[in-house]
Amino acid sequence: SDMDYLALYELLMDKNIEHQTFEVICSTIQKKFAKADFLRVGTLLTLLVRQGDFAGVIQRLCSYYLLLDLFRSDGQNESPFLSFLVAQFDPKEATLTKLNVIERNFLGQLLSVGTKELSKQTPQQILQADHLPGAQDISSTRQQMLDKEKELPVSVRASLMNIIPAPPISGAQESDSSVRELMEGLMKADSPLKNGLAPKFMTLAPPLLPCDDELVWMDATNPAWHRPIYDITMCSSTNLCWEVKRLLAQAYKQALTIPDQQRLSSALERDPNIVYHIGLTPAQLPNLVEFNPMVAIEILLKLMNSTQITEYFSVLVNMELSLHSMEVVNRLTNSVDLPSEFVHLYISNCISTCETIKDKYMQSRLVRLVCVFLQSLIRNKIINVKELSLEVEAFCVEFGRIREAAGLFRLLKQMEICDTQTLGTRSSPTHPSSPKE
Repeated sequence: SDMDYLALYELLMDKNIEHQTFEVICSTIQKKFAKADFLRVGTLLTLLVRQGDFAGVIQRLCSYYLLLDLFRSDGQNESPFLSFLVAQFDPKEATLTKLNVIERNFLGQLLSVGTKELSKQTPQQILQADHLPGAQDISSTRQQMLDKEKELPVSVRASLMNIIPAPPISGAQESDSSVRELMEGLMKADSPLKNGLAPKFMTLAPPLLPCDDELVWMDATNPAWHRPIYDITMCSSTNLCWEVKRLLAQAYKQALTIPDQQRLSSALERDPNIVYHIGLTPAQLPNLVEFNPMVAIEILLKLMNSTQITEYFSVLVNMELSLHSMEVVNRLTNSVDLPSEFVHLYISNCISTCETIKDKYMQSRLVRLVCVFLQSLIRNKIINVKELSLEVEAFCVEFGRIREAAGLFRLLKQMEICDTQTLGTRSSPTHPSSPKE
């Protein structure tokens, strides 16, 4: 049943399998499946190994052993998967790691001396062996395999795998659930494993006599002519939304790297409306502000027309005071016209936080930040100083010992003097010049 094949996958992915001998592992599989199902088991194992779904070396070692031992009663070289094992033995990289060498030598032992000598060992013993056996000579096995393949029809030797792998997605990782879905699909009644993909030839009757318009045969010998063309634009919007969600999930927990920030910014530029589908809630905004303030600014600017923007502002006002939160508010005020009541409430909360904090060091640090923040708002004419002059002046007097607070107080007084002079110039009457005597 399908559940049996899922049990096969779970057995090979079990953490304790590395402590079981190969003989015990194979015996478990033989009890789970009838002999008539061994071919399907082997086909499934080769598929999972070839496509990289068994990324762990332990699962690959067990698969190699099973592909030979399940068919041992028919003679070692009669395994239908011998060509696959020989192909796996040939190195694919110029430089082999230690695990690659161990895997290759283990496969060489299987192909040269069989499974009997390795049956009492465990995968862990193979990986932790102090002495790595030298590379095995499998030339005789390879020759027997080639001789066997020559007996097959040309159409069989030219057949292809009938399962086309999807192209890899940058940054994506294979999960256990996706592999389980793959196995469930392969084990269904209409599984592609049951259908061949051998070429079908239609032989036309040749003409009786040569003639000028005689049909000319063209042999397509270039493999690229038969390669499927994958539509890379298919589901691109879905992939884009998935990529933004993945990056945001990281942004709530840690600062994104510069390349990740650039990818996120590029995705938002390509589709600004995607911010309404990425699942950002007001409750998640504080974490985003603290870890990635620039990302928070970019997203909030694109959410200005959202019906929830008031909720985002409310969370921003009431979140814990920090350099990043003030940076976000400052950038927003310089980019768009924010409601004055929001800005005034945020300033009042900043002043209140500075007055109530008990830690003197943190209090001095926050006071400096708030003073610099207020000076920026005043110089850029973001706020109306007259509406907050009493509250801000009282704040400056209370923390007058701090240089930034004294500077803010001087700025307020300078603006009062400028306003007074401007008002006086406008209201003073024009007096005619006195006649000379």
